[in-house]
Amino acid sequence: MECSLGKGELLSLTGGAHGLMLRCLTGTIWLTKGDGRDYLVRRGNSFELTRGESALMEALEAAELQMRAAGVIQESRSALAAQPAGPFLPRPL
Repeated sequence: MECSLGKGELLSLTGGAHGLMLRCLTGTIWLTKGDGRDYLVRRGNSFELTRGESALMEALEAAELQMRAAGVIQESRSALAAQPAGPFLPRPL
């Protein structure tokens, strides 16, 4: 699933039952997952939330993201639809 965030927009994520792989296609994302550390995810980089882990992210500039359940092959669109990664509200690109 792909979504976009405008500068300053927030998104709450959860790894759900299978984990969540987040890939930044454009822009820069600030992410914190409650471990006392902050993470910057820049264009071309990925970040993985493990099963049950949650995080909050903010777009430091307009960003496009790709999210999928961890362990799901990216080309398999039916697998993505069958295993949602968690409660998030992406906006269509």
